[in-house]
Order: sequence, then structure tokens, then C-alpha cells
Amino acid sequence: MQALNETELLERLSQPHRAFLLLLHTAHCSQCKIADARVKRVEQNPVLHVDFLTCNLDEAPRIHELFKIRSVPVCMAYNEKNELLRVEYGLKSEAVYESMALGVNTQKGNPKSRLLGF
Repeated sequence: MQALNETELLERLSQPHRAFLLLLHTAHCSQCKIADARVKRVEQNPVLHVDFLTCNLDEAPRIHELFKIRSVPVCMAYNEKNELLRVEYGLKSEAVYESMALGVNTQKGNPKSRLLGF
């Protein structure tokens, strides 16, 4: 996963790129650390053609305000047009994170190779 600071994330959000999953977290949140590990495992799936990004909200107060974050971790799925398609608050299973990535995956791949068949 690529860690972005506040400025880099705001720039990424302003210009269309490849589809991506964004994990927002804080440094001292134990659930955030588990979410990070789960998303990193999903990132290893070779079928996914999605960027995986992360941002520490402790160092990005404008991001916190922009998205009106209620709790952490929060994972957001964006398509290649920078449209927010899905938001999941709190710690989720690896399958949920994978389904988020599959939902914005630009190359759908073989359905038999996908975990949830989306």
C-alpha cells in the first residue's frame, strides 16, 4: 500500500487516475492496524488492477474534515473517474475489503478466480 500525506491525497482525489481503495486510519488504533493487514493481504491478489492507498488522519486534519469521518478505520472505494462508490466504517473482514476492490476493478477477470463472485 502506498502511504500518502494530506497534500498527496488531496491531489490524487482531484485528478482521475486508476481505481483505488483508500484506507484512512490513526496511529494508535488497534483496529486500524488489523484493517491495514487485511487490506495488504487483499492487495496481493493478482486479479485486482486497483491502487491501494492509505492515509494517517492524525497527520491529515483537512481530510478528516472533508470526509466528516465518524470513526476509524474507514475504507473507501473509488473508480477510475474518482467517483466514490462505497464506504465501509469500522473493522471489516478481508472478504469485504476484497469485494470493495472487485467492485472498482477495471479488469474484472475470471469470475471463478474471485472470492465473492461479483
